[in-house]
Amino acid sequence: MKTKPASLGIIHKILIVFVAINIVGDIGNVAFWWANPASRAASLNTGYIGVNAGVSNALTAGTVILLLVSVVYIVALYGLLKRKMWASKLIIAISVVNRALALVLYFISPAFAFWAIWSIILIAVSYSDWSKMNKTTNTAMPAATPTTIS
Repeated sequence: MKTKPASLGIIHKILIVFVAINIVGDIGNVAFWWANPASRAASLNTGYIGVNAGVSNALTAGTVILLLVSVVYIVALYGLLKRKMWASKLIIAISVVNRALALVLYFISPAFAFWAIWSIILIAVSYSDWSKMNKTTNTAMPAATPTTIS
C-alpha cells in the first residue's frame, strides 16, 4: 500500500491555485460568451467550427467543451486536495486535450499564444508536482524483502 507524503510543498500549493484559477477562467469564459455577443464574434467567428458550422453552433460546441474541461479540472482539483498521484497526470492530459480542442474552436492569435503558454506552465508545474510526489511516495515505502518458506 502506498503512503501519502506528509508535505508536498509550495509546488503542490501553486498547482492547486493554478487549477482553481483555470476552473474559474473556463467557467467565466462561458458566462462571458453568453452575456456578451460581441465576445462570441471576436473569439468564435474565425475558428474552424465558427467558419464551417456557424457562430451559434460554435457557441454551443465551445460551451460544452469548456464546461467538460472544467469538470475534469474540478476532478483533478479534488485529487490534488486529497494528494492523489493521478491528479497531476490528469491535469497534464486535460491541458493537452484542451489546447488541441482550442485549435478547432479558435483562430490563432496573441490570445491563443497566451493560453498556450499558460497550458505549458500548468503542465510543467503538474509534472514537477507528480515527480516530487512519486519520489516521496517511492522513498517512503520500505523495500520488499524476500522470504523463504521452510
